Amino acid sequence: MKIDSVLSLSYSIAKANFKLRNEGSYLGIFWYLLSPLSLFLIILFIRGSIVSTEGVANYPLYLLLGLVMVNFFSQLIHSATNVIQANSGFIKSIKIPLEVFVFSIVLQSIFSHAFEVLLIALFFIYFHISLIGIFFYLIVFAFFAIFVLGLCLFFATLGLYVSDLGNIWTIASQLLFFLTPTFYIVHPGTSLYLGNLFNPIFYFMTAARDVAIYGTMPAWWMIGVMLAVSTLSFCVGALVFNKFKGRFAELV
Repeated sequence: MKIDSVLSLSYSIAKANFKLRNEGSYLGIFWYLLSPLSLFLIILFIRGSIVSTEGVANYPLYLLLGLVMVNFFSQLIHSATNVIQANSGFIKSIKIPLEVFVFSIVLQSIFSHAFEVLLIALFFIYFHISLIGIFFYLIVFAFFAIFVLGLCLFFATLGLYVSDLGNIWTIASQLLFFLTPTFYIVHPGTSLYLGNLFNPIFYFMTAARDVAIYGTMPAWWMIGVMLAVSTLSFCVGALVFNKFKGRFAELV
């Protein structure tokens, strides 16, 4: 099947699942905002007790961008660990490109993220920041989504061989949340900063904050790392998925 057909089918599945998830819900799409918003308000309220934010301009936006990006990443990887098993009925009964199940959960999360972007835009208006920053944020986010898609392809494959992968990721994502400068600031030269140089999310998060909130261009080496990580993640994820997808029907 051609790539345009795969994307079209992925979009249709994502759209149907998105509507189904909101069906019968009083709050509907606002449930997507509840998790990052509640954590945002808690951290904002106690920030003086847990971390120093002195000298950080527009810290609420700094925090919100960090939370929505980490949330997008963590939830998608968790969904990917079980996406093939969850669609075992289709895989066994219908001849369908297996990639569509991974692509569809990524698209569904992008649909949800669109409402978070609207929330971010409202904060931009409140803090009198040019909305052009949203445009530049979306450019960074596009590469971030490619990076996550590659990981989803890899974890979707690995999830069939490691039954507890979802539980393992739940713990790992909690550690990742605290190790990544989501709600605090890291300064060059510190051990935490040096450690985050090995954390791909750090580059996307820093670049997103630079272009969106502060209107500055990220360092060229950081842009290079983002492009390299996105390309490598997608290529490795696609290679692993294609290598093992012929055995998926036997494993589910």
